[in-house]
Amino acid sequence: MKRKTRILAFVLVAALIMLCLSGCGRKGIDAEAAVDAYLKAETRGEFEEYAKMAGVDKEELEKNYTDTLEEMKMMFKQVESLGIDVGDELVEEIRNLLATAKYEITGSVRDDDGNYTVDVDVYPSDVITLFFEKIMEGAMAATEVEQLGDVMVQGLRDAIAEQSYGEPETCQVRITYNKENKRYEISDEDTNELVGKFFDFQDAIGMDLSQLYAPSGTVYDDPYLNWTYADWTAAAEEEKTQCCLAILKEMQGLTDEQMAMFDLNDPSLQEAVQAMKDGIELGYSGGLNISIGDYVEIIKSQMGY
Repeated sequence: MKRKTRILAFVLVAALIMLCLSGCGRKGIDAEAAVDAYLKAETRGEFEEYAKMAGVDKEELEKNYTDTLEEMKMMFKQVESLGIDVGDELVEEIRNLLATAKYEITGSVRDDDGNYTVDVDVYPSDVITLFFEKIMEGAMAATEVEQLGDVMVQGLRDAIAEQSYGEPETCQVRITYNKENKRYEISDEDTNELVGKFFDFQDAIGMDLSQLYAPSGTVYDDPYLNWTYADWTAAAEEEKTQCCLAILKEMQGLTDEQMAMFDLNDPSLQEAVQAMKDGIELGYSGGLNISIGDYVEIIKSQMGY
C-alpha cells in the first residue's frame, strides 16, 4: 500500500492512498464498492470496509489519518507565520470538513482485460473561499494577535455550516488488474484529481487574504481615510492617532464640534485609540492593500452600521 500526501497552500486536502484490493483474483471485484470504501476512508475516517478490501491493518489507517489531519493544520500559513497556536480544535474542524465532502457513485464498466472504470459525481463546495472570508472578517475585528487562533477555528466552523455545493462534475476512477502481483489497484492519479474537486482548491491555490478585498477606488473626503498601508507604516505615532480619530469620526458620524470635545489625555480614549492601531496593524498583517476608508467600510458592514 502506498500513501501519498499532497499539500496545497492555504487549503485543506485529504491524504491520497493507493488502494490495492487483494484476495480478489482475476474473477473481478465490486469496483463501485471499492471506490466508495476508499472515499469514505479518506473523507469520513471510516476504515472498516476499506481495511478489509485493501488487506491492511485498520489501526495503521487510523494512525495515518490522524497524522494527515495534523499535517493539514500546518498548512494554515497565515497563522503559522504569526506563530499562532490553533490547537486541537482546528484539527477537529478539519475532520468535520472532510466529512462534508459530497459525492455519488453513478456507475462502472469493465473492459475485456478485466479493468474497471468507475463514474463518480463530485459536488464541489465553496467552503475554502468562505473560510478565507470568515478569517479576514475575524482578523479585522480582532484587537490582539492571540485572538487569531480562535478566529481560525470559528472561521472554519462557520464556513462548514454555511457552505454550498455546485453542480456535480463526473470524474472517472480507473481500477486496473496488476498481473504481476495479481491484485487490483486503484489509480492514484484519478483519485488525486477527484479529491481535489471536493472543495474549491483551484480557486484557493495561491490565495492570500489581500485578494479577498480589492481596493474600491473610492476617494474619501477626509485625507486620512485615503491612506494606504504604506502611508500608515510611514506615519509617526501622532499622525496615526489622528488617523484613528478620523476613523472614529467616520464610524460614529460625529461633527467637528463633537470631535473637539474629546480629551486626548483621557486614558479610556488612549486605550481605544491603541486598540484601533492594533486592529489596523492586524488587518494589514496578511498583506491587505486597501485604504483606511475601505477598511472602515468593511468594519461598518460587519458591525451593522
